[in-house]
Amino acid sequence: MSYQLRRNQTLSENLQRICRKQVEGALKIVRGEREAKDTPVHETRKHLKKARAALQMVSDEIGRPRFKKQDHCFRDIARLISDVRDAEVRLQTVRQLQEITRRTSQQTFHKTEELLLAELEHFMAAFADWQKQAAPQLEKLQEEIEGWHVENLDCKNTRCAAQRAYKTARHALDCAKTKPTPENFHEFRSEAKRLLYQLRILRPINPLVLGALIDDLDSVGEVFGRSHDLYFLGERLRRDDGQPPARETRELVAVIEATEVELQNRGLDLAERFFEERPRDFGHRLGTWLQQWLRGEAPTVADALVCHDASVLN
Repeated sequence: MSYQLRRNQTLSENLQRICRKQVEGALKIVRGEREAKDTPVHETRKHLKKARAALQMVSDEIGRPRFKKQDHCFRDIARLISDVRDAEVRLQTVRQLQEITRRTSQQTFHKTEELLLAELEHFMAAFADWQKQAAPQLEKLQEEIEGWHVENLDCKNTRCAAQRAYKTARHALDCAKTKPTPENFHEFRSEAKRLLYQLRILRPINPLVLGALIDDLDSVGEVFGRSHDLYFLGERLRRDDGQPPARETRELVAVIEATEVELQNRGLDLAERFFEERPRDFGHRLGTWLQQWLRGEAPTVADALVCHDASVLN
């Protein structure tokens, strides 16, 4: 897999390759050179998030000013398509709710679906040239990544970066628990997603344990992601402009509010179990595995058998 460490490269070469590959992937979609598995907007944003996670792991080496400049560039590209992606999510969410509720209560939300489809088409037309704006910015980022001076990146730098990501996500979870607002839950999910991508990069250093941690954290992100999508849709329906019939809106908002709370509670249970370890202990474990991996001590044939992936040995 391209989004993980390889034994035949140094840590600096690995992270430079990983970040560069994600920018290249985004560029291919933007230029129309590769067909997206999902929508082009969604695929591009995913590449940007994965690249930012890798960038964060070299922030100490490239220096804070350079890191902030490149990180802001990734963020600005994502903002070019944020309205389109938001409209995609709202439409996708109402279609999923309609499919689920139809099985149990025969509820339908056709008017809402029509409204959100029209909004998506409007945003797609309004931002039809986003690829032309994104391409030169991505090309500039390619040049920046090639100019990284990260030759001295070592085990400690890498461990500290992942530990910081864990600590930041853990702190965001505490904030969400203390003040359970949609904004705080979303902030936690964003930080947890960045940690998830970094763990995917590090997965080869201990495929068994990190594979399980990745699955657990992925579940946390999925639950909170669904909750945020529902909140996002509910906020749109509470606006007065272009509303579907009042009865349909009330029924849909009632489903959203009940489900949103249930998902948040489930997500908190999962997240609290995942983040119960102290950041220092978490970082120490990662550092130990990384040192062993760099010395060629792990993984083993057992790892490959359980992971069903012989590439972890390479």
